[in-house]
Amino acid sequence: MNSKKSINELGIFTIYSLLYIFIVAIFSVAIMHFPMPILGARNFTEDVWYVVFIKIIFLLFIPLFIYSKLGHKISYIFKIKSNWKTCTAMASCYFFGILLNSSYLAEINRAIANGGIIIWIKFTVGLLLPLVQAAVPEEIFYRYILQTRLEKVFGSIFGIFLSSLLFASFHFPSRYLLASGVEGSAGDIYSILTGTILPVFVIGIILGCLWRRFRSIWILIALHYGIDTLPSIASLLQIDK
Repeated sequence: MNSKKSINELGIFTIYSLLYIFIVAIFSVAIMHFPMPILGARNFTEDVWYVVFIKIIFLLFIPLFIYSKLGHKISYIFKIKSNWKTCTAMASCYFFGILLNSSYLAEINRAIANGGIIIWIKFTVGLLLPLVQAAVPEEIFYRYILQTRLEKVFGSIFGIFLSSLLFASFHFPSRYLLASGVEGSAGDIYSILTGTILPVFVIGIILGCLWRRFRSIWILIALHYGIDTLPSIASLLQIDK
């Protein structure tokens, strides 16, 4: 990719990333007034508005549409090196992500042990949701698309920093309007900054460094998916941390 094309595409996707923050705010208001929790999920991140519109449509489908219109093949994004090193790295990243939220495990095990078919349906949905509505769209847009172009124009350090900052920033409107618990309290800026924005920024830096080092979107998706898996299952099973 030549420098002029990199700059043009970076401008397009940076503007979109800023616009996306406002899109998140709009649909967060919709969640406030017209909530549609999936299978009675406790967390707003498992609401139909959040999953379908905020994530799948506006963070996955539309950016990929723009990406293809700029002359890129979407199929290249999903190529995977099917060798033991890649598979081992993906498995290791996934289970490391699981360990970061292992405090949910005891309550999840208890709920499954005492539940029936409905609990297993909720468990399955909770298991799948973070892959399709968080790990895949966020890593494709913020690392594969955005960070790559930031690195080409400004260098690795600034590319990782700014993509992580934009990654953390899109979380702010929804958490400020809707959050409760470990992610902060709605309306309390300090709690949102310390409970969501700072941790997400740090995770973004880690993911950005991994992208810079390995250039494997699937390793990033595996880690991100692992981090979000247990909180998602807990939300569907209506477990509070």
